[in-house]
Amino acid sequence: MAGLIDSYKKVYENKKMHIWIFLIAFVWSLLSNLCDIAIGKPDSVRQNPFDLVFNFFVGIYSIQFLHNAIMSDSSLPAFKEINWKALPGLIGLNIVWGFYMVLVLIAAVISYFVIHSIVLPIIVLGVILLLSVFVYYIYLAYAEDFNINGLLDIRLIINFIKVSAKETYIKLGLFVLFSLAVVAVYLIIYVLSAFTGIDKFCHIAGDYYLFDMIMYAVIGYFLIVTWFFAFPYSLIKTYIEKIRPVLNKEIVNV
Repeated sequence: MAGLIDSYKKVYENKKMHIWIFLIAFVWSLLSNLCDIAIGKPDSVRQNPFDLVFNFFVGIYSIQFLHNAIMSDSSLPAFKEINWKALPGLIGLNIVWGFYMVLVLIAAVISYFVIHSIVLPIIVLGVILLLSVFVYYIYLAYAEDFNINGLLDIRLIINFIKVSAKETYIKLGLFVLFSLAVVAVYLIIYVLSAFTGIDKFCHIAGDYYLFDMIMYAVIGYFLIVTWFFAFPYSLIKTYIEKIRPVLNKEIVNV
């Protein structure tokens, strides 16, 4: 629990930046949902051009924060500190590791058609979820020196598991439980708003109202703070002590 609290404390050291982060979450939510409504897919998973742009902006800002935290344990940086030269490498990491994810998902689908049972695909998806947390160490390694070399080998995940599974899963469990608690409160507020009628104030489009946009921004802000900043920050100590030596050994052996 101490690791979770300390991580949020670090992220909130620079409180002024959180005004900007919330504004980004609000504008992101507004533009993304309006775009989905405009193209006739208001209930689709957010994956339009606005989502790509904001994802990479928040991602590169997160990388800069993690770089500063690894090097000097500093708090959230100003936007002007972002090293935009690191963006191509970040995009490359997302493409390659996203491709690995797609391959495993395809394998899960194929396994269903081969054995005609949902059990194996569920197991495969469960394994993906358990292993995907170790990709955070790939991004921490990139954040340290903005060098993509040696970070595209999927076998690294197995090596990371060998040296850091226990502490990584403990931290993940704490953050997941905390996130579920926040989501529970979020849903309660939504239910209460329906009884009071405030959820139908200021119609925007379709079934979307101003209340929806604000609530989407709130949950978006929480997810950004948690999974782009607080959680990866909590992994820095493990990265330095256990993951960095593994990476150095792998690079030497290449």
